[in-house]
Amino acid sequence: MIKQTLSAQSSIKSDIDELRRMNNESNLEWIKRAYESFSLEKMDDWSFIVLAGGKDVVSFRVRVAQSHLRGDMLPSFWSECALFKIVKSNFSTAKFYNLPLFQPAFETYAPTRNGLVELTFNKLPTQKDYPNLALLAIPVGQKEILRSLKDYKGARVSYDAAVNILPWLAFVWGAGNAANPLMQQIGFPSAMMLNQIFSANGFDLAPGVNANLSAPETFWSGVKHWQDYYSKTQKNGLQPKMRYVVDHMYDIDES
Repeated sequence: MIKQTLSAQSSIKSDIDELRRMNNESNLEWIKRAYESFSLEKMDDWSFIVLAGGKDVVSFRVRVAQSHLRGDMLPSFWSECALFKIVKSNFSTAKFYNLPLFQPAFETYAPTRNGLVELTFNKLPTQKDYPNLALLAIPVGQKEILRSLKDYKGARVSYDAAVNILPWLAFVWGAGNAANPLMQQIGFPSAMMLNQIFSANGFDLAPGVNANLSAPETFWSGVKHWQDYYSKTQKNGLQPKMRYVVDHMYDIDES
């Protein structure tokens, strides 16, 4: 198990709610409803992160790897995370940004973009691929985050995404003697990118955890359990919010 700092007990009322799917609601429809449920007054004060949990073999290995970040040692609900860009509540131009382990063939040479991939909103994988979803509203202006994202894309000298992508790829493939990257202080690629660009703007997505251990699970834990910390450190007085749906857990059935 990976050692972490425990959060203080908090009486702060948090805006974190389970949002169940309605009538086999698609992932696109669920994200729209989750986004609208925040009812944010000043959209310019916020940025958004999506956590997703798949159930294929690669997702399984990523989720189990993060069990070392949980006190109960159970697999994480999450296997991927991405920045969600949306301007003026316009979903037709919304996009996701992440560092996938499997770099797509249609993209340019990965080092030229530091592994960063842009995905249009309508290309989000289906509920069958990602049954678990969470939408995090983070109280940092999207304009500042997108500026830092642009810097990240062109700053491989400072932030080399390949350092994180390759060990995780070796682990999920079971290549040679590749071990759990988190046990080697190697964070999950997309989570490392997100933590770096939010840290550059004064927000810690994973308090209580070494920055090198950034993972979807640490973001989930941060928003769930560190509201007291954020209430004392956020200069704008805003607290992170979250909506989530968990439709898949790993059960062992050998019958």
